[in-house]
Amino acid sequence: MALIRHLKAWSRRPSELPAVPPLKGVLLADPAAFQVVECINPHMTSEDGSLNRIDAAEARKQWQALKDAYCRIGLEVAVLPPVPGLQDLCFSANPSMVLPLPDGAKEVWLGRMAHASRAAEVEHHRRFFASRKYAVREMPESVARFEGCGDGLLHPGRFLLHAGVGFRSDPGAWQIIADAHPELDVLLYELQDPRFYHLDTALAPLHETSALWVEEAFSPEGKALLQAAFPTLIPIPLEEAMNFAGNAHCPDGKHVLLQAGSPIIERKLQEAGFATIALETGEFIKSGGSVFCLKQSF
Repeated sequence: MALIRHLKAWSRRPSELPAVPPLKGVLLADPAAFQVVECINPHMTSEDGSLNRIDAAEARKQWQALKDAYCRIGLEVAVLPPVPGLQDLCFSANPSMVLPLPDGAKEVWLGRMAHASRAAEVEHHRRFFASRKYAVREMPESVARFEGCGDGLLHPGRFLLHAGVGFRSDPGAWQIIADAHPELDVLLYELQDPRFYHLDTALAPLHETSALWVEEAFSPEGKALLQAAFPTLIPIPLEEAMNFAGNAHCPDGKHVLLQAGSPIIERKLQEAGFATIALETGEFIKSGGSVFCLKQSF
């Protein structure tokens, strides 16, 4: 299937696509090396333009609370050790993307990071997934940028991929994946706002028919695709979107882990029947990431 950019080109809907099994584990990375050393997104500097400073002890506390939350709701949790010099390794959504297949198998696509400072993270993901006997797949040299689950969001329960482009991932990467799996539909979204530089900062699938979204991040074509893919779209107010409410994670169709301090979205989720788990990730927001960024589902 070619990449789908416009609703008129999408002949199917999620319920018509093959079913895929849920991912029941999360890969985290120890944040011991975490710090802000360069500005690679709009969230990494203070009002005076200086780089944000990280409180390492507070970051550890916040990361541990996230890890504990995943354990409490029954997910398998694996942890990569810290690596000196890889300050962003803790944002494990980006260096790879695990794709569940309709036959029950899983494969991992390795990233090509947009910034040189993050390139070495990919090898640590390769080693982890190779040790788990996953089929490990790489992008060809022609693909310059592909930031894994930062821009590639699985549609819950279906062989359908929501793919962001514009800031960190190239359309060619998604074409490679689409060519590898002709039965997979890949919906392409041109991201519009640098504050929402990854798709996972503006879209959070909840279950097969519902998702959180930041409307300001999407073009008219992207909005139309999302509205067709998710009959129930819960809009995030911009103030809470800037609090990274859109970087939430619902791993099981029930529990939603999200940044604390988003009362409107918490209430909407609870009214819709979800169990919310509010977590403080403020130290990581100083580097442009929150709950979803800090894990790779597998």
